[in-house]
Amino acid sequence: TEIPEAVRAALQQDHIKMTNPDRALTKIAKMVAGGAEELLVVSDFDHTMSRAYDEAGERCWATYGVFEHAPELGDLGDKLKAQLAHYLPIEFDGHMTIEEKIPHMEEWWTQSHEAIVASGVERRVLEQLVLHSNIRLRDNAALLLSHLEKARVPIVMFSAGVGDVISIFLSQQLGSVPTNMHLISNMMIYDEQNAVSGFHEPLIHTFNKNGTVITKAEEHFYDQMRQRDNVILLGDSMGDLHMDVGVENHREVDTLKIAFLNKKDHLLPYYLDGYDIVIVDDQSMDIPTQIIDAIT
Repeated sequence: TEIPEAVRAALQQDHIKMTNPDRALTKIAKMVAGGAEELLVVSDFDHTMSRAYDEAGERCWATYGVFEHAPELGDLGDKLKAQLAHYLPIEFDGHMTIEEKIPHMEEWWTQSHEAIVASGVERRVLEQLVLHSNIRLRDNAALLLSHLEKARVPIVMFSAGVGDVISIFLSQQLGSVPTNMHLISNMMIYDEQNAVSGFHEPLIHTFNKNGTVITKAEEHFYDQMRQRDNVILLGDSMGDLHMDVGVENHREVDTLKIAFLNKKDHLLPYYLDGYDIVIVDDQSMDIPTQIIDAIT
């Protein structure tokens, strides 16, 4: 199967890095041959589907940013920032294994959720906070999402952030959450007054953001997913590399792994070791869009 010339040319741009271009092109060719029916997209949200930096080079928010920058929620922002200062060094500690980090991550997320619940934030307030937030879709991400919906290609959106922020944000940006999207994230529970009273289990943190957290209620969706042999994975961290675990159901699935490295830095060799394609310092969805256009 021929890969369109435009896709080959796009992958030859200076900011597109590949350790093994032949392997990446072989995967793409197989996916082009399989078409839309065989395709599944698995994506992270924060700084993958959303921008990491705005046009001025300012850092865009992740979903938790909505709570960190909300003076109307009292001292919640200060609490979350203090937790971040304590736990972030643990998340990135090169001398600890993932197994050693997990209890700390569970503790961090639990404390964050407890602080959000204690703030008593109401759904309508949350909607306003999201509307005025500095969360931004990547350039052409809306186009990509609408293309996937039209082509009936399912997209699993994983996030260790707050899922309600994502669903509100997508509804505000796109008019509604795409019908082909399955959001797996930390979803809020609301009381009779529509204030947040808790979070649904299981807790989804940096290191379990994959198919192992799928609940029994979602199994039907996953049985359909597992018929699809070609997976495109989009992420922006080393932790995102394993989001396809549990989605592939132990079959031979070809996953094309695409990373956004949001700043040119020392992590490039690590990203190249895990990902087929690394897109450096580019706040658009142009490369994934061109590849998916060729497949569908």
